[in-house]
Amino acid sequence: MSLRAGSPGGSIDRADVLVNALEERVRECVGAEDFDSWFASTPCRYDPSGSFIFTAQSPFRTKWIETKYGELLHGIARELCEKDVTLSFESAAEGAPEKTAAAGQAAFSRETSERFYLDDFVVGPGSRVAYAAATAVLEHPGKTYSPLYIHGPSGVGKTHLLQGIARHLRETSNLKVCCDSAESFTNRFIEAAGNRDLGSFHARYRECEVFILDDIHFLAGKKRTLDEFFSILESHLNKNNQVVLSSAIDPAELAGLPGRLLARFRSGLITPVEIPNFETRAEAVMRMAERKGYRLPSVTSEYLAQHVTDNLRELEGALNCLINVSRLHQSPLTLEMAKAALDEFLDLGGQPSSGGVGARNIIDIVLTHYGIEERDLLSAKKVRTVVRARQVGMYLARQLTPLSLTQIGTLFGGRDHTTVLYALKRIEECLGTDSALRSDIETIRSRLSVAHFH
Repeated sequence: MSLRAGSPGGSIDRADVLVNALEERVRECVGAEDFDSWFASTPCRYDPSGSFIFTAQSPFRTKWIETKYGELLHGIARELCEKDVTLSFESAAEGAPEKTAAAGQAAFSRETSERFYLDDFVVGPGSRVAYAAATAVLEHPGKTYSPLYIHGPSGVGKTHLLQGIARHLRETSNLKVCCDSAESFTNRFIEAAGNRDLGSFHARYRECEVFILDDIHFLAGKKRTLDEFFSILESHLNKNNQVVLSSAIDPAELAGLPGRLLARFRSGLITPVEIPNFETRAEAVMRMAERKGYRLPSVTSEYLAQHVTDNLRELEGALNCLINVSRLHQSPLTLEMAKAALDEFLDLGGQPSSGGVGARNIIDIVLTHYGIEERDLLSAKKVRTVVRARQVGMYLARQLTPLSLTQIGTLFGGRDHTTVLYALKRIEECLGTDSALRSDIETIRSRLSVAHFH
């Protein structure tokens, strides 16, 4: 495993090392899609007293991460530290800008591969200027708005715009495009400076014709990295190259930003992207569903848009949750399913969901399907059929209920959360090649669907 964080000169900050290692393990366990939906913009810091602190951007996100992933995070953190640790989940103050990493703190980084098309961006009242500027950049790179500086809160579409620009230019021009996150930029600089070899670093960021950097608020307070960034920015602007930047906040509010850098930003275009309104959110979630191969009825998209209001990234996470329930019932994404899947997490004061599949239903149908006794399922028996039934039950409980790893382990004979995690990985590994397993799971899902609606 390669740990990216450190400090110039080669010394390594243990807090950054631990957070980066935690990120790698979490991404591996939950997959890229869920990681991007829930962790990509969730800052995490490590306190030397032995505590990882996650700061989500809303109570909705905080509750989801703590409930769905808390035990997984705790298990990984404990293994990394080789001792017991504590986890803390908090919500950022309402209206406060996204926190940036400081001493002992690092944010989980976002993948920088261009997975967005600009044509898929849903334009609303708060994003018209930014979108118009992005399309102007595509028509005349380096000749209209450079640098183009887009700012706004987490999850409103800044990354979509930047990656859309990068992808379009890669596919339609001969320009060499570099699109990266400011955190990746910082980590690469730290590594290069520590090795006293900036050649490959400069080759990546200077020898391009379009320079795109996401989340530059991450650079605030990092003097050496800011100096290097300014040098690269100057080089591109002097050559009339296109530069596109994004940040959580207006550049005038970035702490420790040199006046010369602010002046450079102002020489181009600075434009905000605001939290999308209801109509924009409803249209956006319908587009998200289409890209995933699903048709979302307007009444369902409106329900999601009414209840998930903070940003589009959380809206996509809510949609993913709904799609899991739809797969279970093999039915369209109806309003009833949306309520069953999301009510427990949509600010209902912690009351249990009024619908959905329960773990008890799963256990009962697994027992019937495999023809085994419950005492065997919950025992330590290693008989192949019993092990398969146990692992399938754990897998479905994880997929279809909000239960944590520890809660699932308790239901299945008081097992440790690491045993549950192993079962999940085992089933996921076998699904691609084991047709009998796929058939078992689809049959059980069908029976669960019938049981739920009758």
